[in-house]
Amino acid sequence: MKKVLLFAFIFMVAMNVKAQNGTKFFSLRGGWVAKHAYTGTLSFDISTRYFNQDEIYGEYYQNYKDHDIKTIMAGFVLKPVLFRSGNTALRFRLGGGLGSTTRRFVAAPQLGLEYAQSIGKGCDLLILNRNQVLFWGDHKDTWRIGLEAGIRIPIN
Repeated sequence: MKKVLLFAFIFMVAMNVKAQNGTKFFSLRGGWVAKHAYTGTLSFDISTRYFNQDEIYGEYYQNYKDHDIKTIMAGFVLKPVLFRSGNTALRFRLGGGLGSTTRRFVAAPQLGLEYAQSIGKGCDLLILNRNQVLFWGDHKDTWRIGLEAGIRIPIN
């Protein structure tokens, strides 16, 4: 009888286990965007089932050739896992943002990839590719193809 109860308890506990569900992270990234620009991003990541993540971000974009082209944007990104092995994860990024240039409202859907390498104590080193199309912005910077690097730190 004890074995049956122990097996039933283990089975019930195992049904509720979800890999990393609910872990929250704070991340800081910076990088280069093709055609003379750089970007800085501050984000809040929430792990969902099976190492997938959702991200809420704030981004600052600056063209260093034409200093009048600046964008401040906030948005949401879904990040399903494509590949995971030990301390490494490759995620697909699908989302969008809303914000403003110095003159007008903008919206930017985005696609990309995120490579995360665990560096200990729950911290991750991030390298990501972010591809955006900017609607209603400056025509010089309609396509934004960038490479960012940063760190993600757990907060719970």
